Amino acid sequence: MNGSVRKATIEDADAIGRVHYLAHVETYTGKFSSEVIEANPPEHRARMWRRIIGEQLGDAWVAELDNEIVGFTHTGPPRDEDPPRDIELNTIYLLAAHHGSGLGQALLDSVLGDRPAMLWVLDENPRAIAFYRRNGFEPDGAEKNDRDYGDIREIRLVR
Repeated sequence: MNGSVRKATIEDADAIGRVHYLAHVETYTGKFSSEVIEANPPEHRARMWRRIIGEQLGDAWVAELDNEIVGFTHTGPPRDEDPPRDIELNTIYLLAAHHGSGLGQALLDSVLGDRPAMLWVLDENPRAIAFYRRNGFEPDGAEKNDRDYGDIREIRLVR
């Protein structure tokens, strides 16, 4: 694996916002409307990450290659009313050019290790689902429609 993974700092917020936006474009174009993707440009996402990191709302890590952030991950308390686990993997994104590099695995290992956790994933994201399954996550039968993203269907995975 080229690159490294480290705990995110507030100084990383602008880069995380950029990667978050670009990863959404790469991952969800054709699945989400362009209006949904463009509703949160990099600067909006950077503000959100500045708050999350600054207020220590969960645990955030970044993946770097040649001193540039190319991915990130975040865990926190579950958002579900009756969660099956005490930790939720809220997000993990890696720019497509770095898929298969080992950085995604390093991010997941750093933020979760082998702890039990839960996550929600777009049901039309087979690459992500396969990654999570390789890491011991399995669907538990829960699903929801996320109206914030254009009424997309998400499934819950747990380990």
